[in-house]
Amino acid sequence: MVGLRHPRNWLGTALFAGGAALVLASCTFPVRFATPEEVQQATAPTPITVGGGAVAPPPAPGGLDQIQADLRKLIGQVSPSVVRVDAGTASGNGLLIDSAGTLVTPASLVAGSQQVTVTTSTGQKYTGVVAGTDANSDVALVRVSGATGLTPAPFGDSTGVQIGDVVVSIGSGTVSQGIVSQIAAGVIVTTAPAASGSSGSALVNIAGAVIGMTTLGPSATSAQGVAIPSNQVNAVVQQLIAGRPSPTAPSAKAVLGVGVTDAPGGGALIQSLVAGGPAASAGIQTGWTIVSVGGHPIANAAALAPVLAQYKPGQRVAVTVQLPDGSTRSVQVVLGSG
Repeated sequence: MVGLRHPRNWLGTALFAGGAALVLASCTFPVRFATPEEVQQATAPTPITVGGGAVAPPPAPGGLDQIQADLRKLIGQVSPSVVRVDAGTASGNGLLIDSAGTLVTPASLVAGSQQVTVTTSTGQKYTGVVAGTDANSDVALVRVSGATGLTPAPFGDSTGVQIGDVVVSIGSGTVSQGIVSQIAAGVIVTTAPAASGSSGSALVNIAGAVIGMTTLGPSATSAQGVAIPSNQVNAVVQQLIAGRPSPTAPSAKAVLGVGVTDAPGGGALIQSLVAGGPAASAGIQTGWTIVSVGGHPIANAAALAPVLAQYKPGQRVAVTVQLPDGSTRSVQVVLGSG
């Protein structure tokens, strides 16, 4: 698979364009517009002859045109591996893991369903059977019968994902683009918008590798882009295929499903929430500050993880938060697994 251009080229293009706009905006000298002849020469310059009269090749494409071409190429490479999954009243996506139609999809999407309708990128429909689910990791395995020659998703290694990485979310007929904004609570948070019906999309890096599977959680409504890392997806899938308990169940750590930073006055300021996660489901909001968990004071963001380590997934705990107006409240939260 051929990778896309290095993200620095993208950023360089954007920074150059932004800088140029600022410079022009600050100019006060008269500006002369190019004549039609000059525009023609700039957009289609006269070929330069070299040596024995041969015509020099045109310059290599670049800038926004190249970015557009790279994006279309990436989408074209990954889209055949993304299928539509219809589970009763809920619809989303799934990622093929083999040519026979075995696929992975969010467990929250197929919750309560034994059969689903799977539609490939070419419009072929199959009946899929939910072969296994792991609610803790929000991963489910679906098998279809009668399918051959399908294109497995090119899963990559999610351990190399870093904040600021350019990513593209590719669903069945939907695409959004952004950057990794946070890696917290066992998920990848991005600025790529997550529309209703996009759960189960492929989160792809600029090399064309699937580094995560997006999820909207049980709410299945538009939310901040959140993806389950590909390594976690693969680990759970292998357990489900083997019929063994998921590795996330017995030894997983308890999580709130929040992204936090140090609050100016002490505590852990909530910057982001995992859609459908424990804190979000309990009504906790961004902008609130966690000051204690189960009676244990939270002095800063770093203090949250050690306190949560004392609990197990599924336990109910009182989380005391301070609101922006200075008031405090205690919220009962059922801890999740991460």
